[in-house]
Amino acid sequence: MPSLLRFAAILGRTTVITLAVAIAASAAAFALDLLGVSQTAVFVVSAVALATLAVLIGQGTDQLGQRFGPGATGILQSALGNLPELFISIFALQAGLVVVVQTALIGSILANTLLVLGLAFLVGGLRHGTQRFHAPSVRTMATLLLLAVAALAIPTLATAPGEPDAGR
Repeated sequence: MPSLLRFAAILGRTTVITLAVAIAASAAAFALDLLGVSQTAVFVVSAVALATLAVLIGQGTDQLGQRFGPGATGILQSALGNLPELFISIFALQAGLVVVVQTALIGSILANTLLVLGLAFLVGGLRHGTQRFHAPSVRTMATLLLLAVAALAIPTLATAPGEPDAGR
């Protein structure tokens, strides 16, 4: 028992509570699924478990970032920040839910490029006033965003119902 208390003291109270919620929610989701409870309830409890696990990954990445600096933190965050989506995609593909994985990827791209970038602009503008950007970098990012939108839109428009390729 003393080693458990020492471990809890090292992690911190918030991390221990988050870990306990993640374990409890994961066990509850598993138990609810085995008991045959409605899939909506299993989904909600699983979402809580997944969200708390994502918080733990974020906290761990931040702690590692304090030791290794901003460059390593960016690499870790980009690699570990998408682990929940990766696991969901693996399980969805095993269940044959290809469309779910495709739409999750589209949602992730849109959330990261539009929502996060827009919030960064908004908060940066509120905090620092008028912002100035290096023009070549902005052009590159705009071009990449346009290519991403085209890569998503062209196949969708080409296979829309009523289009010439419908039924072929």
